[in-house]
Amino acid sequence: MKRSVSFAAVAAVVVSCLSYAGAGLAYPSEWRSWQHVKSMVIPDKAHGLYGFHHVYVHPKALAAYQKGKGYQEGATLVVPFYEVAEGGGAVSQGALLKVAVMKRDKTATETGGWRYGAFDPAGKALELDAKVGCHTCHEAKKDREFVFSEWAP
Repeated sequence: MKRSVSFAAVAAVVVSCLSYAGAGLAYPSEWRSWQHVKSMVIPDKAHGLYGFHHVYVHPKALAAYQKGKGYQEGATLVVPFYEVAEGGGAVSQGALLKVAVMKRDKTATETGGWRYGAFDPAGKALELDAKVGCHTCHEAKKDREFVFSEWAP
């Protein structure tokens, strides 16, 4: 029996695959040696971005990060999310929860020229809808090429 596949069905599969966190991204295992530029804490476990965050910028992206624009193809930012640990009057990072990655890729036209991804503590890609789960919020920073955090001199 011959089966035909519609263009719409193929397109849906392609879009779904492109939304997968690992699409076009590899886990940047060397991110800990990059420039640390910022830390912040969102202690509310009900918040979608809960955790103790650090922002690391690849050397290729550092000058653009400092200016707030001009990210070259391949420029990469990494944000590890850690548990929020409180004790002894201090707030610090606990166990690693995930690592978020943002990489400049002009072919990612649906997400403003960026690939977004997330990886578990072992470096395995997590599934997410990059447009809805990442870029929708990043659109608020279109004037800064979709990058939220800023260089603090």
